[in-house]
Amino acid sequence: MPLVGRTLWQAARWSDEVVLVGPPDDPEPYRELAVMCEVRFQVAPVDCRNEFESTRPVWAPGDVNVLLLGDVWFTDEALEAVFVHAGEGLRFFGRESASRVTGTPWGEVFAQSWTDSVEMGRLTDAVRREQDAGRADRTKHGWTMLRLLQGTPLREHVVRPPWWVEIDDATDDIDFPEDYGRHPATRGLLEGRTCA
Repeated sequence: MPLVGRTLWQAARWSDEVVLVGPPDDPEPYRELAVMCEVRFQVAPVDCRNEFESTRPVWAPGDVNVLLLGDVWFTDEALEAVFVHAGEGLRFFGRESASRVTGTPWGEVFAQSWTDSVEMGRLTDAVRREQDAGRADRTKHGWTMLRLLQGTPLREHVVRPPWWVEIDDATDDIDFPEDYGRHPATRGLLEGRTCA
């Protein structure tokens, strides 16, 4: 099963309303995975450019929304932290800097939660504007959104409470083969936890 499938199974323990959002150019493998994991499926809008824009059609206004990034290997403890803090307003969940567990040399955003979809929409639109104007890195959507929310410089790495919840365990972003090879789960170093 792919990594995102593992995350869907984990999320289903915390929520009855799990939605997998798949890419518009090749949605079928994701639709099949959603059926296999017994979750809802939604195709992302064609013109979206990041995970926040892609999930907009399934935001639940006035309710708790949790966005789990599909390329992240989550520990059960990390997901518990996400869902416990999810009702507290706009929150980012991640690791501020290098991982003491996996060896990844930089910080990562793993998840986000919010209840105010109007505010989330404004921030999502602001990220696009700042990136289009060249004031923000076009690849750092979550970090840019956090910096806008904090009122910190858009190219300066700063995280501040209450918007940031630190997760520094085996949870990590898996983008490249070397990330997969470095992760403790793929090397059998985590009891009962495997990276698929």
